[in-house]
Amino acid sequence: MKIGIIGFGNMGFSHAQQLSYIEGAEIAVVIEPHAANLEKAREYYTGKKVTFFSDLEAGLGDSNIEAWIVASSTNSHVAISKRLLELGFKVLLEKPLANSFAEAQNLSGYVQKDSSNLMLGHILLWNLEFQMLCEEVKKLGKINAINCSRQRSADHRTNYPGESPFTLTMIHDLYTVFKLLDGQAPINFSAQTREHAQGGVDWAQAQIAWADNVIASFTANFHIPNGTVGGIDEISLYGDGWLVNLIYDSGVISVTTESGIRKIKVPSPNSEGATNHFDFALREEIQHFLKVIEGNLSVPLGARYEDACAMQKWLDNLISFTKSEGV
Repeated sequence: MKIGIIGFGNMGFSHAQQLSYIEGAEIAVVIEPHAANLEKAREYYTGKKVTFFSDLEAGLGDSNIEAWIVASSTNSHVAISKRLLELGFKVLLEKPLANSFAEAQNLSGYVQKDSSNLMLGHILLWNLEFQMLCEEVKKLGKINAINCSRQRSADHRTNYPGESPFTLTMIHDLYTVFKLLDGQAPINFSAQTREHAQGGVDWAQAQIAWADNVIASFTANFHIPNGTVGGIDEISLYGDGWLVNLIYDSGVISVTTESGIRKIKVPSPNSEGATNHFDFALREEIQHFLKVIEGNLSVPLGARYEDACAMQKWLDNLISFTKSEGV
């Protein structure tokens, strides 16, 4: 199966790496308007039968491509995906879907009812730690509250201009909560941000409530000292008489009940080229997408177009209800 990638920044490169380990599929075209990233793609595919383009329309002329992975900037997601969908391609689109719900709606006439031609790259849905957490929570009963936290290095504010913690990192927790609560629509939103003196937002926190007396809180920030590898991501879920906690990439889910604390070990990925949970989840996501293309799997809850639109409404509400603090 011939696949094309649009956007060869960090995420596009990660997709390329994991696709190289998947039998039956290969990258045939890379479209990247930025010269430095295009050169990175040329170097990565040295000696391979891959063609490179800086222009979208020129790259779409390759008749061998069966589907596309869109890993470009958020600002370009809707325009690029619309063009691909109207040409009949199937698309794996990196998060978030768009900059607003109104913008996301521009795709409504092009996405099939079951979203089988558009799957969102909501990677944690394929993360083994999160999947095992979901199974444990199902055994314990109704969720009363959820607390999510995502921390990244301070240079994220300048390395990703135009992106806020809401769209760059908190979106992960929004779609996992969407999944955990079976897509229920919230009834109340509030949020706060911290504006940095040199521009951009480096701290965002939000609160969302549902009609069945469930509340969730979210924090996403760019405050870890630069030079630190990775980030710190955590989720805690609370019910009557129980607490489940996961620090992502720890490999341990902690379940606390009145009987004590139980530690659940999550198996470590050991596949070639996917020795951590991120790489393994990304490979699983791509393989799922390939099976969607073949008609052997459907797009799961949380990764469908309608789900992404619902979460885009969440983001719009959070941003519209945001109170900012400047420094």
